[in-house]
Amino acid sequence: MTRPGRAHPELMRFVRAVASTGARVLVPEVREWTELRFAPERAQTVVRASITWLSEQEGSASGGVVLVGFSFGAPQALLSASDPALARSLRGVVGWGGYADVERTFRFSLTGEHEWEGTLYRATPDPYGRWIVGANCLGSVGSGNSHAGVVEALYALAKEAGDRSIRAGDPVFDPMKEELRRGLPPAERKLFDIFAPAAGKEPDRAAAEAILEEMVAAVRLDTPLIEPIPRIRGIGVPVRLLHGRGDRLIPFTETLRAGRILGAGTADLTTRVTALFAHSGGEAAGGPLSRAREGVRFVEALRKIFEMA
Repeated sequence: MTRPGRAHPELMRFVRAVASTGARVLVPEVREWTELRFAPERAQTVVRASITWLSEQEGSASGGVVLVGFSFGAPQALLSASDPALARSLRGVVGWGGYADVERTFRFSLTGEHEWEGTLYRATPDPYGRWIVGANCLGSVGSGNSHAGVVEALYALAKEAGDRSIRAGDPVFDPMKEELRRGLPPAERKLFDIFAPAAGKEPDRAAAEAILEEMVAAVRLDTPLIEPIPRIRGIGVPVRLLHGRGDRLIPFTETLRAGRILGAGTADLTTRVTALFAHSGGEAAGGPLSRAREGVRFVEALRKIFEMA
């Protein structure tokens, strides 16, 4: 879900790397995602049609294709792979940097907190995540109030960041935030401040928790496919889940959670968290020895992926 869509630089690096092995690669575009809209139903239509088309093309290897989903696309790829009607068209599915639980994912975008097996983690979240969450969810929150001004303002910020390829946490966006805030009705400005405070400032915790509860309830009701992992009863092809420990958009604990949920109904599943990457770009952590160890583990994870090809 990015403005460049299929032309995203990190995606292009991945595509070229895979294609260099002689593999045939298809990158479908969900146009709603280039407009930064969730649209999971549309995504399912595009992904399933793409799986069928590529698997049936002359020159495609027999046995089905390998489906790869990144970030917001990861749970959608896993949902498609769970459809028995596509069993003959697929040989495996990979999810990178995905999520399992929208409440936990949205909370991380607002507070930076996430949890796994009783351990609480905290990081500084990328503001881009909460801009996307607010833009997509606030229109369904509050009876008789669509929060249209705040929704439009958050879309404007997210699109500007994507079009200029600048990190959302950069202070360069502060003048734009101030201008957008001035254009809102006074009653809407406090809501805008939860999602778009000045660079380096955190949203008010109590206000963030209050709006979080409303957003999660609304999006689960209005867009149930936004949270597909809990509804998957089993995946009949090998599943490979990976996540960067330094991810500031979706916490790595969400891939661990997805692995636990899917493991009961998936015979061949592996989950790997790596310190080598954040969300999409390279972000090695630690000293040379630790990076070397992570490199070995990551190569092993890649080996398990290419075993499916």
